[in-house]
Amino acid sequence: MLFTYINSISDLEVLNKELLQKPFLGVDTEFRRTRKDNMKLALLQINDSEEIYIIDPLLIEDPGDQCSFLFSSAVIKIFHSCKEDIEAIYSWSGGVMSNLFDTQLAEAFLNGDYSIGYQSLVEKKLGILIDKKETRSNWIRRPLTDSQLSYATSDVEFLIYLFLEQKESLIESKKLDWLNEEIDFLISDIFLSTLPIEERLTDINKTEENKVLKEFNNIVLEVSERQEINPTLFFSKKSQKNFLRLFLNYGFDEASKSITNWRFRLISEPLEALLVEYR
Repeated sequence: MLFTYINSISDLEVLNKELLQKPFLGVDTEFRRTRKDNMKLALLQINDSEEIYIIDPLLIEDPGDQCSFLFSSAVIKIFHSCKEDIEAIYSWSGGVMSNLFDTQLAEAFLNGDYSIGYQSLVEKKLGILIDKKETRSNWIRRPLTDSQLSYATSDVEFLIYLFLEQKESLIESKKLDWLNEEIDFLISDIFLSTLPIEERLTDINKTEENKVLKEFNNIVLEVSERQEINPTLFFSKKSQKNFLRLFLNYGFDEASKSITNWRFRLISEPLEALLVEYR
């Protein structure tokens, strides 16, 4: 697919004005992470449904307010597995994004695989195979090869198609608000993280813990099947363990603050009935 390469602040300024008028955009990034807290954005790809733009952050080191389309509450930004993209964009712009849609999360809410890859989802939904050979490419080195640029464009080429189909299904199943809440929770977790639970909580009797967790997981599976949600998305086994430890140390109300409202509404009644006898 053809694309426009944006490598100057003046071009970005013009593009920013255009993209602020769009209702939604497909967005992806390429980046280099040297350690957990050190990330460098190497490429930013945008699909506005008519054209693909490749923005080069290595040549536009300080975007200032010329990338405000990324932070506009009026423009939906469509990602696939958005967490690292959010972090990469923050490392370049210093801005925290909002009004996002994540096709990977959406698929899990629609009872699909929990962590399906973009290429696999495109193949599943559209029957199109995407070449993966540049997945581990060096995106910092310049000039970029034709193969890299082709791969970069393909990463956003189909996001809008996926978004339109998934959004309709989420509305029909009354789960769109759940997805929005999940993404807001994810963003808060990235930028407002607290101490790991393991550093704050005391040990729990292992036999008792395993017994409760088995019953906890049965509740999760029952609710997930009834609501047609991927069970790992709904309440992973790691999250179940963390919730239990919070409950045993601080009580049900405090533990409930660690999960989203949509999860709480679905599971609070059977879960509280289970846990009350272990307090």
